[in-house]
Amino acid sequence: MNLSVIILTYRSAAYITRCLDAVRRATEGLSAEVIVVDNDSPDDTVRVVREAAPWADVIARDVNSGFADGCAAGAKVAKGRYLVFVNPDAEVRPDAFTALLECAERNPGAGIVGGRCVTGDGAVDPRSWWGRPTPWSVLCFATGLSTAFPGHRLFDPESPVTWDGERRVPIVTGALMLVDRRLWDTAGGFDTRIFMYGEDADLCLRARAAGYRPMVTDRAVFLHEGGRSSSSLGKLVLLFTGKVTVVRRHFPRGLRGAGVRALLFGVWLRGAMSGRAAGVDADRQGRPMARRGDWAELWAARGKWSGGWDAGH
Repeated sequence: MNLSVIILTYRSAAYITRCLDAVRRATEGLSAEVIVVDNDSPDDTVRVVREAAPWADVIARDVNSGFADGCAAGAKVAKGRYLVFVNPDAEVRPDAFTALLECAERNPGAGIVGGRCVTGDGAVDPRSWWGRPTPWSVLCFATGLSTAFPGHRLFDPESPVTWDGERRVPIVTGALMLVDRRLWDTAGGFDTRIFMYGEDADLCLRARAAGYRPMVTDRAVFLHEGGRSSSSLGKLVLLFTGKVTVVRRHFPRGLRGAGVRALLFGVWLRGAMSGRAAGVDADRQGRPMARRGDWAELWAARGKWSGGWDAGH
């Protein structure tokens, strides 16, 4: 078995059929298996999956323990040399998996390979990959430089630049991520202490520390409309819990506390500006995260995310 496609679902009945149809087309002619792990959905997700994809292996769990743990449950039974994680609201193009495999075979030192995310109208989505969070990038967020110069290579360094072909990148999105099984086993896979958001960045940074160099290829195209700008407080709390976790784990030890305080200040600043004409809308962000009015609510909820996942959230 060369490829194991793992899809983690939760309340996904409304869109999982489109994902599965796309996965079926993309695995034609490949030595592949498809594993769907459901995290105790209260809707009809499991029934819909079994009816739409009788060729897939379904693991119906009785607990919702988060994205990372659900993916780990799928990886535990997977037989493929490569694992490919696909979000249930993503639709891969027919040649996407072939492109990921070919890139991985040509670049065995990559360990992790991602693709090019597009929107429904075919525009390139800036969430295919992003830069490594650093003290400088967090300082730019805290001072508003990343908002004043969205997508700027110096002042918004976490945002991706325009690219074609294949390139090495710091962090690949977990919405479509191929992971070499050897890397998964040696690095420990996604950290199951992370409920949702931050697990992809954490794994990529651990892979880089182990000597791998993740990549993306523009030939592996996938549509992923969901979550372009997180618009609910719950999603933003999860997102920033993940961001704090990455800072606390991967910044130099003496700068971790300062990094978290910089994130807090950046959220406060955007919340304070939210009622002004210069407020921070999604189109003023190189990697859209939130709309203007969300920042004040996120600041008010800072007690829920400022400790990161390692604080037991």
